[in-house]
Order: sequence, then structure tokens, then C-alpha cells
Amino acid sequence: MRTTHHSVTIAPRTEEVVMATTFWAWAVSAAVILGLAIGIPKALGIKDILHDSRGRYSLTRFQVVVWTVVMLSLMSGMAAGRAIAGQSDVLGFTVPNEVLTLLGISLGSAVVAGAVKVTKSATRPESVAAYPLGQETGKFLEMLTIEEGKSAGKAIDVAKFQNFIITVLLVLGYVVQAAAALRAVPNPAGIGGLPAFSDTFLILLGVSHAGYLLGKLPSPEGTPSVGTMKERLAP
Repeated sequence: MRTTHHSVTIAPRTEEVVMATTFWAWAVSAAVILGLAIGIPKALGIKDILHDSRGRYSLTRFQVVVWTVVMLSLMSGMAAGRAIAGQSDVLGFTVPNEVLTLLGISLGSAVVAGAVKVTKSATRPESVAAYPLGQETGKFLEMLTIEEGKSAGKAIDVAKFQNFIITVLLVLGYVVQAAAALRAVPNPAGIGGLPAFSDTFLILLGVSHAGYLLGKLPSPEGTPSVGTMKERLAP
């Protein structure tokens, strides 16, 4: 984490209080964002944000939501810490290129995966697993299962599994790294930017998402026993 030096002087005890406030603001912001992600769909009378157009839990939606909560809540916490420390430019911290690249990979993967889903749902709806409208009863971890053919919903998709595990590990690692970086800043007014990912982690994430997207290209034959997109689209 890059730090900047300012003329603001804060007593040691006050610094501890401000840093504690930064962590609390981070946690509260995460809770608020999660609340909006849950509350807005309910207010609109639709399924939660993690369900796709097939009525199934979506791995790409999960990834986008997780990274959104982590990054936006962290930035909110940092802004709160700078504000309480007396900084007028509360958003005067940097976002490393590595973090922007990470978000780009995650969002880009979600867009491509969504396009593949839409295409397959339109061209071979009888082979795509889906729930009837209003009967989306699948479990959360179904997002790791095969989506098409006879094995849909009954077998784990290895490409999805590795992508899920790597995402969870990177998210947890980044949260720990961010917490350690914040604690290492002696003066809360010197919070200068988000911690960056190493190139190794970015390559790992890129390879993981590439494998995940390539795993979506095959089109297994057969009719899913859990229901099909053709049935979901029927009057």
C-alpha cells in the first residue's frame, strides 16, 4: 500500500480510534452493500441477484458480487478513515492497475459467460438445465454443476470448481492483505491507496477464468432431468 505524508498530527491514542473507525466503516459498508443486493430484488418482486435467466445460481454473478462488496466497502472504509483523520480529499487514494485489471478480468468473464449462456439457451433450450418460472428451488452450490445434457445438475463441472476455489482464496487473501496494510499505516491520514495484487496472482486469476470460459464451449447432448430452458420459456 502506498502511503503519503501530510502535516496532520494525531495523537497515538487518537490514531488507534481512527483506524478502528476505518475498519468499522469497512465492515458496515460491506453489510450495507450486501443489504442492497438482497433488498432491491425483493422490493422488485424478483429472484435474488445470484440467480441467472435460467433460474439457477450463477458462479459469474457470485464472483462479481463478491469483488464488488470487497472493493467498494474497502474504499468506503478508507474514505471514512481519511475523513475522520482530518483529510479534506477523502477520496484522494489510488487504485492500483493490478486491482483494475482484476476487476476487468472478473467483469469481462461475466459478460462472455453471459453471452454464451444466452446463445445456448436460444439455440438448444431442450438441452439446457433450467427451473420453471417461480420454482427456482436449487441449492447455492448448484452453480458448480454441469449446466447442459443428461448430467446437468448431477455432476460437478471441474472448470467451475477450480474457478470458484481460486476466487475464494484470492478474495480471502486480499481481505487479509488489505487489513494488514491498513494496520501498517502509522497515521490514518496517510492512507494512500488500495493494496495491489502481485503479477503472479493476476496470471493465476486470468488462467482460471480462461479455463472456466473454455469449459462453457462444449455442448453435452441429452435432456436434463431437473428441467430445461424450453420448459421455462413455455407459456
